[in-house]
Amino acid sequence: MIMLHGDSSSYSRQEASGQGWQEHFVDQPAASKTRSVGEAVSQCLSYVTLSNFATVIETQILHQAAIDVRAQFINKNDGTYVMGATVAAHYNCIRYSIEKLLNSDAQTISAVFLNRLLRFLDGTCHWDWEGKVDNGPIEEEILELSRMVFGHADWKDSTVKWYSEPDDTGTLHPEPKVNIYESGGYFKIHEDGMDLTLLVVLNDSFEGGGTAFYCHHDDDDDGESVMKIPDRIERAKSGTAIIWGGSMSHMGLPISAGQRAIFVGSFELEEKVRVTDESFVF
Repeated sequence: MIMLHGDSSSYSRQEASGQGWQEHFVDQPAASKTRSVGEAVSQCLSYVTLSNFATVIETQILHQAAIDVRAQFINKNDGTYVMGATVAAHYNCIRYSIEKLLNSDAQTISAVFLNRLLRFLDGTCHWDWEGKVDNGPIEEEILELSRMVFGHADWKDSTVKWYSEPDDTGTLHPEPKVNIYESGGYFKIHEDGMDLTLLVVLNDSFEGGGTAFYCHHDDDDDGESVMKIPDRIERAKSGTAIIWGGSMSHMGLPISAGQRAIFVGSFELEEKVRVTDESFVF
């Protein structure tokens, strides 16, 4: 990662870390004055990377599944894989809904990623630097992160609501998606608007690129995002996961060569309504 602004000697709290995870300040002055990583992430002042989140096989299957769909539709131009909502927001980047477009193996891995993340967020699932899963003691810092981002930490009694956008026919395509960036491809500065975003890097065979984070960004008179210098750039290796809050401004930086592939999904955890005897009043 690249830190572009700030002087760490001027502030108090340092970036937090634990088994297999690392916090990264975006707004260093503000993040360093927060009480915890949970407070900083919930206020979109920092993000967290999870090393070795995905295996090589998992990343390869997801990447190939998107390439296979691209090959099927590349000459049809029928709107079933090009996301209409992203046409104005990106250049040379196509988003493939795993649920709508990719094969069953990709769908299984997507479900595994969600379960793996939620187990991490309840503080009981960790990774060592070789990617081995360890069901160790609960990490209170991560439990607090969950409470501050979602309002609770009990994902077992929650429903996942993914961000969705329509294709050119008006059919909703939910995330998670595999984004494929070709040469010159980028995704403009934006905010996801959900509770949390999970991004998993699927390959390293490209030049440039990465995810840029901003403390804030301004729009021009046409509502277009104004290009500005990022406060932090994350160029994580394949298999790494990145999580951040829904109001964090970020963009996918242009790649100069090759093809970049990422798994990305923004979601909310909605608590299930519990029906009790007291719920019925006659």
